[in-house]
Amino acid sequence: MLRGDLTEFAFPAMLQMLLNGGRSGHLRIQGVLGGELWLEHGEVVYADALGRQGQEALELLSCVGSGELLFEAGLLAPARNLTLGRDATLRQLMVDEDAWKPILQAFPDWNMWLRFTPRWSEQQPVSRIQYRALALVGRMSIREMVQRSDLGGRRVLALLLPFRQAGLIETVSAS
Repeated sequence: MLRGDLTEFAFPAMLQMLLNGGRSGHLRIQGVLGGELWLEHGEVVYADALGRQGQEALELLSCVGSGELLFEAGLLAPARNLTLGRDATLRQLMVDEDAWKPILQAFPDWNMWLRFTPRWSEQQPVSRIQYRALALVGRMSIREMVQRSDLGGRRVLALLLPFRQAGLIETVSAS
């Protein structure tokens, strides 16, 4: 079994090492953003994170910055929900990691909740898709928003990002 602390060894680098080594087995990430990957002969064939499957789960895992990584060689995937090759997976992981950076700066602690600030006005113009994301504010933690939104994890936070940057929503501890 391979173990790694993701604050010391970045997830993309750890995954790249396993993929380039042609490894097969079960990769588990434990932490605030947990998930699982199954590898077969150096390719990711199955991904699950926060109840999301396949490409969306892999996208979520690309933002993992802390936690523990555990790899157990030789275990077979329960199914196949990804068909990207090794190089395409690593490229996509890097693109997704870059896309997450501004979002993670604005929403670093997914255990926090969001609320509207006094600057918010009911006259604030919003699109329908923004309204769907804003409707989650004050109802659950950021982690639960990412997990439950039908908009997708990164998309829901990307839609909320301009409101956070404008000071119209803020993070608060759960009460």
